[in-house]
Amino acid sequence: MKLTRRWVLRAAAVGAAVLALPGCASSALLGGGWRVWLRRLLGLEPEAPQPAAGEEGPEQNLPSEPAAPPQPSLPAYDPDPLTGEKRAPHPKSGRMIGVMVNNICASAKQNARPHRGISEAKLLIECKVEGKISRLCAVFDDVDAIPEVGPLRSGRDQFLQLLMPWQALYYHDGESIFCTQYIKQWEYWDLNIGGKSYFNTPTHARVAHRDKRDGVVAYEHTEFTSGEEIRKAAENAGISLKYDYEQTFFSFADYRTGAEEDFDGCSEAAEVLVRHSANYQSAFDYDPDTACYKMQMYSGRTGKFEDTVDENTGKQLEFANLVICFAPIAAYPGDSADVQQVQFAGGGEAWVCTRGRVKICQWTKPAPDQPLELWDGAETVTLNRGRTYLALVDEDEQEGCSAL
Repeated sequence: MKLTRRWVLRAAAVGAAVLALPGCASSALLGGGWRVWLRRLLGLEPEAPQPAAGEEGPEQNLPSEPAAPPQPSLPAYDPDPLTGEKRAPHPKSGRMIGVMVNNICASAKQNARPHRGISEAKLLIECKVEGKISRLCAVFDDVDAIPEVGPLRSGRDQFLQLLMPWQALYYHDGESIFCTQYIKQWEYWDLNIGGKSYFNTPTHARVAHRDKRDGVVAYEHTEFTSGEEIRKAAENAGISLKYDYEQTFFSFADYRTGAEEDFDGCSEAAEVLVRHSANYQSAFDYDPDTACYKMQMYSGRTGKFEDTVDENTGKQLEFANLVICFAPIAAYPGDSADVQQVQFAGGGEAWVCTRGRVKICQWTKPAPDQPLELWDGAETVTLNRGRTYLALVDEDEQEGCSAL
């Protein structure tokens, strides 16, 4: 190796540094790192690369954490607005259609049962209307899926108010004067078929047909309609049956993840009784094999509970969910012919039954154009996917109801 002036100066610096070190430091320096330090000082080994400004130096043997596996992205959420189930691959953009169905059952003549078509409804609503009689509203979301349905009966505002936020077609034969008041005030006549011209409110004619059945039933319980006839009536009125919904009627468990609600920790509810009055009661038995509630109704004609059967199919009605909302219900003041008014604005207690259990929660509906919602504290109550029975029940009848 050629001796140069630079090399001599470095060697001298080394000697001076070693002499200046105290004993313990000198011993440490003469350890394993001495040779590397000396070779770099004498220019015999290149300096370790230094990180540029703003960069971090090399890791000092830090343990590395395994990268989290990528999470698969969910497809777009496209549920049926009434059941929460995944729509067909090429769904039709169907408008909700609520059809008023007679439910009287007092004698052979005053008898609307068995009903037709209500087993195909994705939402079935029941409420007391007058004279302690309950009435049904069968709600569909595809006019082409509506079979023959009925017997058709007149409209009431408590059903209209549940459908109004969803821009649903309301289909019936006649209506109470109070129903017309809501239709006029909220300018809902464009979606109301079969109404009355009270207050000079515009009306649209229904399309329906009659079936005398056994010839014993009174004439007012013999009118039926169908999807084909409803479509014709909508065309006559210039009403579109296309509508895109961005939300579902209730909050449902997400079909994309296969999630289910079992109401873990809630009380069992294998047998549920909904009482609207002494002669109008609906009972449900939970079937774990189908995860559905089978429906029965009390018959004033026979004095006993009977299976609620669709005359079209001969099958008993089943529901994945039961939603029972208790509210103040009483006759409208004045000469109202006992037409019942539901106080929606204050909300109230609700029983939500699914998978054989019941959750006691709250329902709210602040205004006619706002949807009914279910709350457990600050959390929205989630239902399982499938058909739902929704009851509005007079809070005075709550003691007669049960979920066991």
